[in-house]
Amino acid sequence: MKKYPKVLIIGEPFDKVSGYGITISNLFHGWPKDKIAVASKSNLRENADSSVCDSYYQLGYNNKLHPFPFNILLNKVECGPVKISGNKNDMEPASPRGAKKKFRKMYVIINALLSFFGIHPFFYKLKLNQDFKDWLNNYNPDIIYSHLMTLEMIRFVDKVQKYTQKPLAIHIADEWTKFIYNSSLFYPYWQKVIDKELRSLFGRSTVLMSICQAMSDEYKTRYKKDFLPFHNPIIIDNWLPYSKNSWEIKDTFKILYAGRLGLGNRKTILDIAAIIEKLNKNNYNIKFNIFTRDIDSTNLGLFGEFKNTCLEYNKPHYEMSRVLPKYDLLILPLDFDKKELQYSRLSMPTKMSEYMISGIPVLVYADKSSALAKFALQEQCAYTVTENNHYMLHDAIVELYENQNLRERLGSRAKEIAINNNDAKVVREDFRKALESGHTAYAKNNKYKSGRVIRLVS
Repeated sequence: MKKYPKVLIIGEPFDKVSGYGITISNLFHGWPKDKIAVASKSNLRENADSSVCDSYYQLGYNNKLHPFPFNILLNKVECGPVKISGNKNDMEPASPRGAKKKFRKMYVIINALLSFFGIHPFFYKLKLNQDFKDWLNNYNPDIIYSHLMTLEMIRFVDKVQKYTQKPLAIHIADEWTKFIYNSSLFYPYWQKVIDKELRSLFGRSTVLMSICQAMSDEYKTRYKKDFLPFHNPIIIDNWLPYSKNSWEIKDTFKILYAGRLGLGNRKTILDIAAIIEKLNKNNYNIKFNIFTRDIDSTNLGLFGEFKNTCLEYNKPHYEMSRVLPKYDLLILPLDFDKKELQYSRLSMPTKMSEYMISGIPVLVYADKSSALAKFALQEQCAYTVTENNHYMLHDAIVELYENQNLRERLGSRAKEIAINNNDAKVVREDFRKALESGHTAYAKNNKYKSGRVIRLVS
């Protein structure tokens, strides 16, 4: 009989919109609900999903120490347990206090100054108040799981682990450690602080995970520890009946990008939109759709000049298995800017497994050092352009437009890779075993009393 440890997730909640939310929803799907709880800073009354977990704790104003004058300017979301059911919850939203419109400009200015001088960590701190301790004691987790993502969260997870004396599982999804505070005057200082505190937390972790094999390989060298790779799994039977099995173009060659639009990919997506515009002037018939929640004045202005590119709001995630096969080409771009590449280089986009199982050919436009480009080239599952070169990108789109055999070969190969590598039945079981083994090893060798930890990682 399978054993499911009681997991406390500290960080972002389950959702069907963000890459992180989708990934953990798919990894924890089928876990007994009474053995999952989430403590999060995100506004749970707006974002949390109850399909996998319905027990949440809002890390709000009572847990978060704001510097003056932010304690006056910011909305005060009260912390406490939040029981989510369906798309609603059992707690009435707390009325925002102290965040008047006339103060918003002041908030933006002060926040910009704090960012420039790099002093956020001195003021923004999460603390263990008595109410949260009582909630922790009542839930009594077997293991703590977190993606971290900020120095504030590193320190909070550290406090929770020391208070509970429970084993810790860390799952790194992005190279955020090299990116945060990178525009501040004290960036080198904070890099040293983050590295020191992160290594300390890694040293006390019983399970370490990464988002892909390339990250595991680099982290083995950097931190001298083994990281188990866990990427977004997919339920094969939910996708395969709708996956593409004919690669013939009807009238219009339809290209799609679905996901975040901004830091790390906006420049390359603009390049693609410009090339499509040029091709249509030369008697090609191509339409480029972008499904994103980032439809704001900036993106509308930048993409508004392209007649053949259309921005639309995200489709519900459960519809994507039917929506994707309506297109002829899917785009996975990463910007080539060195600073932005620091963040995305070791990441594997959540949508990659879903793109592959759809059977639609994928065009990867990313630096050769990125995990995405390395994976695509190694597995031969996508057409890959690894240079920031508009001519090469132009020729790639033309070749994919004109060569049906190429589209079929890439689509079929990608589908094969997804079935072999991303089957939820296999990935979820490996994930469960990793957390269960982490809990068992810690309990057996540590008994939650001794400070000595027997780790699963080298």
